[in-house]
Amino acid sequence: MLIAAISILAMRSAMLPPLHCSGKNVVDPQGKIVQMRGVNLGGWFVDEIWMTPWLKAPEVGKPDVIKDHKTLWASIESRLGAASMHLVREAWRANWISAEDFTRIRAAGFDHVRIPFLDSLFEEDDGIRILREAVAKAKQSGLYVVLDLHGAPGGQSTEHHTGSEGRNRLWFDVDNIEKMEKLWIRIAKEFAEEPAVAMFDIMNEPVGAPNASMLHLVYDRVIRAIRTVAPRKIVLVDDGYKGFETTPHPNIANWQNVAFSLHFYQFNSKTTEEHVTNLKSRMPKLIELQGYRNAPVYAGEFNLEPFNSPVSMSLFVAEFLKAGWSYALWTWKAVPSSGALGDWGLYRPNGAVVPLDPFHDSEQTLIAKMRAVRTENLVAPPTQVAAAAGH
Repeated sequence: MLIAAISILAMRSAMLPPLHCSGKNVVDPQGKIVQMRGVNLGGWFVDEIWMTPWLKAPEVGKPDVIKDHKTLWASIESRLGAASMHLVREAWRANWISAEDFTRIRAAGFDHVRIPFLDSLFEEDDGIRILREAVAKAKQSGLYVVLDLHGAPGGQSTEHHTGSEGRNRLWFDVDNIEKMEKLWIRIAKEFAEEPAVAMFDIMNEPVGAPNASMLHLVYDRVIRAIRTVAPRKIVLVDDGYKGFETTPHPNIANWQNVAFSLHFYQFNSKTTEEHVTNLKSRMPKLIELQGYRNAPVYAGEFNLEPFNSPVSMSLFVAEFLKAGWSYALWTWKAVPSSGALGDWGLYRPNGAVVPLDPFHDSEQTLIAKMRAVRTENLVAPPTQVAAAAGH
């Protein structure tokens, strides 16, 4: 059985042809349309405290000290030292997403993962190796990868999920734009000929751009930099919640192999049905705008919280598929330190969670506690998983 399983994985990884854009579709080398259905691996290389079991404050009632990825690891390092911090961070990554997760994702009916990472990953000695190994694990399970720069140099907004809350300096310091160009050249050179890397998602949710013109000038610089080393890879351009209508037409910008990333969160929905009716009301205009651009659309993040249900998820995903779009749900798993997060994670705790305490736990205690966040120790409603995968 083991030999058979290894053979199946080898066959799957061998069946990942390079993808490219053809009009409004993503296609393989034979021109067959590929609609990608995937999940985000949130919390792996970008520690978002709201969806992971880290305590934010040293005591109940005290102000939050841990606000984002940067303050989490800085706090641990200041108390335990650099060597211990590195061991704890390595253990976190190994437990949050393991090789078995990729197998589960593929078995659930998904065909790709979107992997968020920060520019600070490349300040680590082995940052490129970490991404390389992540891609290799996905490929071994027959999954494509979308590499998503979730936090750009200087920060592309003030949001915590850029890795450091309150910055938004990408747009105003030219040095940061140059750093971003160099970073993407390095990544693109590494994965230019790797077919398992389906797309480069240049920048996640750049809502801090002062206007659409500045946003797309920066995109243009980075796309041109990528093309010096990876002329054929699909690149994703995010509208930054400024509206699909603000994005350039690729033929006018002279962009090739470009797709547009749109994110869908409807926090004002009051019922499960409202999620679907709101999307249906938006789709005709979005499809019209896509037609003018003659490029694929990728729903790089979406979720139906609050008021989620398998029925609404299934109908929501069906709208993407009917439009010919690819998509990735946010997110594969969510394990908060207390309380519940509804359906934010396909996998979630089955009962109370023992929080990770960066203020008091020893290195050994933190690492021991992390086994509880491994996916095999969590639960996932089968109907919700099937709905998200479009089955």
